[in-house]
Amino acid sequence: MRSGWGPGLARAAALISAAAFASACASAPVEQAQSPLAMCQALTSGDQDLEDRLARSNASLEDFCTCFVAVEAGIDEDTRADMQALMATIMDMREGTGRSTEDVAELMEDDRDGSLYGFPEERLKRGAQPIEDALSRARRDPESCRAS
Repeated sequence: MRSGWGPGLARAAALISAAAFASACASAPVEQAQSPLAMCQALTSGDQDLEDRLARSNASLEDFCTCFVAVEAGIDEDTRADMQALMATIMDMREGTGRSTEDVAELMEDDRDGSLYGFPEERLKRGAQPIEDALSRARRDPESCRAS
């Protein structure tokens, strides 16, 4: 009597495993791209520091996100891709740490070659520019964002 996986049984096990894997992949939810508003809300969620900084300019997180949507609509695809990747990294780095968006941004700025967080200086600047533009607009003139 032979023990072990004979060639036929091994092949059958491989096919069953492959079928199970394919089935799992097919039933896994496809990650949907978030709307710019949802992205902004996720980025700013629980960031009391950002909320306080905006309040000093008589603006709110809602104003910032409204401005973000307006700014995001006018950027090119490469900038959008870098910005979305940057926002996802910031959210991941903030999760469960108590760090503000600004705290994480400063850590990333110190990583000039991108070896720690994947954002070399130029990519970081390109991805951050729309966020900074929205922040400036929200502080300066949030009404202009609501009108656009």
